Amino acid sequence: TPVPEYIRMIAAGRYGDAYMVNWKSNVFPGILGRTCDRPCEPACRRGRVEDGESKEPVAICRLKRVAADQKEDIRPRLPKPAAQKNGKRVACIGAGPASLTVARDLAPLGYEVVVFDGDHRAGGMIRSQIPKFRLPEEVIDEEVGYVLDLGVELRAGQKIASLKQLLAEP
Repeated sequence: TPVPEYIRMIAAGRYGDAYMVNWKSNVFPGILGRTCDRPCEPACRRGRVEDGESKEPVAICRLKRVAADQKEDIRPRLPKPAAQKNGKRVACIGAGPASLTVARDLAPLGYEVVVFDGDHRAGGMIRSQIPKFRLPEEVIDEEVGYVLDLGVELRAGQKIASLKQLLAEP
């Protein structure tokens, strides 16, 4: 992620632009901005290269949240569903972050992506294991929605018991 670029955008009040810079590298910037444990901040070079009293690391996690919370409607800026399919199909088992990342990356390339999950809503452990006070449902719905809007089919409430049976489907 080009951190200096999105910091400059946030400083200029260009929250949607900053969000989109993050979205290219991080599938769920609004979720990361609320849940990341910030492993990059202790490694921040700011303390080694800047003069002055404030040698604190850049609060990268919090900046992701600022951009996500303050952005305008970015849906028109997101990739559109592929105009033409490439004839290849991908099944993602489970609608958690890994499957949704695969779906986000492949759907714009023309793959027919179907995501299966036994739960009735996508998100996986993001939805089931992170407390709601830290990560509200509407944030999950928004960020997952960006992926599903790429033409990804979600078969929620459909548990896969047999990979062999799934592969036999037309």
